[in-house]
Amino acid sequence: MAQRVVLHIGPRKTATTYLQRVLQSLVRSGDIPAGMYPIRTRGRVDHNHVPGLIDLVRSAGEIGLQDDAWTQQDGSDAASLLRAVADAPGDVILSAEAMSVLRPSGVRAVVDALAPAPVDVVITARALDRVLPSSWQQHMRNGNFEAYDAYLALRDEERQSRIYETELARAFWRAYRYPDLVRRWQDVARSVSLVTVPTGSADPAETWRRFRAAAGIDALPVEPPAIPDDRANVSLTGAETYAIYGLNLVARAAGHGRREIRAWHRALIRDGWTDRADRGPRLGLPAGIRSSVHAWSTEDLADLRTCSVAVHGDMDDLECAADAADPGVPSPDAVAAAAGAALTRLLDSDSAASNED
Repeated sequence: MAQRVVLHIGPRKTATTYLQRVLQSLVRSGDIPAGMYPIRTRGRVDHNHVPGLIDLVRSAGEIGLQDDAWTQQDGSDAASLLRAVADAPGDVILSAEAMSVLRPSGVRAVVDALAPAPVDVVITARALDRVLPSSWQQHMRNGNFEAYDAYLALRDEERQSRIYETELARAFWRAYRYPDLVRRWQDVARSVSLVTVPTGSADPAETWRRFRAAAGIDALPVEPPAIPDDRANVSLTGAETYAIYGLNLVARAAGHGRREIRAWHRALIRDGWTDRADRGPRLGLPAGIRSSVHAWSTEDLADLRTCSVAVHGDMDDLECAADAADPGVPSPDAVAAAAGAALTRLLDSDSAASNED
């Protein structure tokens, strides 16, 4: 049985994919034992443990999922992951950002399932003024079509009402109200550590070094392998996100499924945007909500400082300015340019394929 489990619970948009890809790369290169970060538990190579842990909490009725998500699971993914933990001779790292949205009963179900191995939880945290735009971007990449203003207004309503504490499907603030997240896991896990994601354009390797310190595993290298951008989850610009929003609106109205739409997204990003010389600025916060986000972050940071949690990094990384020079919402011309660039590249590609035929 594993000596202990280091459970990285994210949340999403806090460098989780980057850290998971680093760990996957270290296993594939033989720099860490395969049992330390299991990536072959269900007949394929995974970069995280979302399938197994989702399967575990889903069977316990402890997570809210969209109707077309993880519909084929039957308990075998969870069983395979738990066998890998049981067979490991030393420390095991598991990483699944979906675990950050669990209610207390779900937290207990996960820790109980991993027993008798003690569980040390690592939470990665990022400033709210970066999380909210990035979260809506991910919402669009998942095939949804909720307008940005409506998405932000709903987050505001949920925070004020605290409905997320009881309603399973209202998960955002269970993940990103960091003091509450820390305390939920402190109530059950042996320890909880917090890793702050550096602000700005800091070297991503710094996030790895902070994570390594929190994990407390000397076998992990101080310097991570290089991870190509397209493996670490490519960030979209504001204009590109709005272009995908438009695609989702039309595609879902026409009856296309989420899986098909996400495949189109990948083609757009790969063939239409990643090589574009001037992709434009990242998505920011509309001016009307920035003061609220600043107040939320100030409140949460003050509360977080009262938690007895080990912090790796700088708590100031989680601060949000009341006003900032973020680009905010892109102009219609910028969205048109992004959509036009993607269409041009895709049409050129189709034309070249036709000529070859």
